[in-house]
Amino acid sequence: MGGEADHTRLDLDVIRGMGTGLSTIKKAFDGLEKLGDKYEDDFGDGDLAEKFGDFASNWEISREKLTGEIDALAQIAKAAAKAYEDIDHQLAEAIRGAQDPKKGRK
Repeated sequence: MGGEADHTRLDLDVIRGMGTGLSTIKKAFDGLEKLGDKYEDDFGDGDLAEKFGDFASNWEISREKLTGEIDALAQIAKAAAKAYEDIDHQLAEAIRGAQDPKKGRK
């Protein structure tokens, strides 16, 4: 029976770790410089500069969407771990109460 509890604990730790890891990834994305600001002078004028500008603009839009989705997943993972942990504690209390009938009486 202890093996099952260890397995459950590991799963909660994995879910919680996913939330933390995703939050770290989001922070890394948020900290990136804008590509256009960093490299626009390197391309000079012309088609290449224009194409890079389009790419940089599209990347900004995509990165914002991606970081929003990453943040949402991080919050879901953290909330799921918390909810599972709360349920686990409630079940443990219910089992302890069922095992000790005096505990429920006043």
